[in-house]
Amino acid sequence: MKKGLRFNLRGMELIAPAVLVMLVFTVYPIIYLIIGSFRSGSLIAWSKAGGALSQIQWADFKNYEYLLANADFGKIVGNTVLYVVMLVAGRIGCSLLLAWWLNSKINKRLSKTTQAIAFMPHVISLVSVSMVFMWLYNKDTGFFNSILTSLKLPACEFLDSEGTALISIVFVMLWKSLGYYTLLMLAAMQSVPKEVYEAAELDNAPAWRTFLRITIPCISPTIFFTTITATINSFNVFDVINLLTQGGPINSTNTLVYYIYSMMFKFSKPGVGCAAGVILLAIVGTLTIVYFRVMERRVHYQ
Repeated sequence: MKKGLRFNLRGMELIAPAVLVMLVFTVYPIIYLIIGSFRSGSLIAWSKAGGALSQIQWADFKNYEYLLANADFGKIVGNTVLYVVMLVAGRIGCSLLLAWWLNSKINKRLSKTTQAIAFMPHVISLVSVSMVFMWLYNKDTGFFNSILTSLKLPACEFLDSEGTALISIVFVMLWKSLGYYTLLMLAAMQSVPKEVYEAAELDNAPAWRTFLRITIPCISPTIFFTTITATINSFNVFDVINLLTQGGPINSTNTLVYYIYSMMFKFSKPGVGCAAGVILLAIVGTLTIVYFRVMERRVHYQ
């Protein structure tokens, strides 16, 4: 009995640092976020109140009522969902195809060089990438519009048009992150046993059928992992929007994280910002549970 208790105490000592970090940087912020969503007042009032419950101004559910009654917030949620769907589909689809091409026999000699080139955007600062694309998208002097003008086509307002701004943001993030997801997919493909592909060749299976029937099921754990991480990462978009569009034009690129930032620091409505943060947390948590319930059944670990 004493030996078992001593073993349990030793195990608790080993995990204590990780648990402490999780409590301080994950659990505490979530609790503070939820409590803040029921408060009113400005950031200055919050700092003066501190932790004294008697000085906190409670708003009950008024912050949530404000969000649900606000038509702009509905549009922002729609923008966020559309952005996530486009970016996640682009990341997973393009990385699968690029990894499959790199893994083919024809391109194995160029594979290492291509991998390095593909991964390079991932290590570049997002601020630097945004500045480059700000010039590329420029209506008057941008590279993309220079090509359109040379082809006798009208210039495109990539970041200034409500119809193209969000897609332009998606393209920037896809270009930056594609190399990272491609390397994950490529590593998974290279771990597939060669005997499986040799059996498919003996059966004269076409390349597309081999890809769909063998490669995809064998790398399904990696696809499952990258889909979840890509989804969570996509919901957290902020830097590129803050640098390129500031949520415009006409809220067409305004997403939940940028809206939370605006409410907290631009309009000094921290209660509304916290309420939006709780809604974002609920959306991401629900999607993660759905992914595990639906997708994990199709994952083949052996």
